[in-house]
Amino acid sequence: MPENRLYSIAAVARLLDVPESTLHYWKNRFHAFLPSLGEGRGRRFRPEAVEVFRDIATGLGRGLSVDEVKAELAERFPVAVSTSRVAAKARGQADPGGPVGTGIEAAAAVFGREMARVLAGFLGGSPDRAGVSLPGIDAASLSAEVEALRGKNQALEAKLATLESELLRLRKDGRELEKYLVEKIRAALASRA
Repeated sequence: MPENRLYSIAAVARLLDVPESTLHYWKNRFHAFLPSLGEGRGRRFRPEAVEVFRDIATGLGRGLSVDEVKAELAERFPVAVSTSRVAAKARGQADPGGPVGTGIEAAAAVFGREMARVLAGFLGGSPDRAGVSLPGIDAASLSAEVEALRGKNQALEAKLATLESELLRLRKDGRELEKYLVEKIRAALASRA
């Protein structure tokens, strides 16, 4: 019979003899691999999470980086199953997009691939699903709109590059001003003594 007990972060800390602050850090870094319920202070961890915490401790203890530990955890513990994968398996189709990460990035990746597939079907004139079409929209107008958006995107990227260089200049100026003011304060304090 599977264990139904849920553990607080303090209980996990006692089980593993690890400081709670360390577990909080790990919880924030490796949240995708830790099966839990609730939010904030009410978050409780399933028994499997204790094993994940133990593996995190082992990996970091061996000198691995956070990303290397995440890679090892991804191999050992399945992270999340996207709804498109479940639907594809139910329909007997292949996995629609290969390996997917976790969280918002994974959802966005799956959503983007599905959108690209559907739009490719519409623009190519052969949609996947019979009877699905975009009324009043032709491929030429969509292509023109896409090109216009690409042009706007390039202009925005150029503006962003300018803003980034300006920000770097302002940061450098700020550091120089700070050094100047610190020197002035030290000189004023030295002259008083």
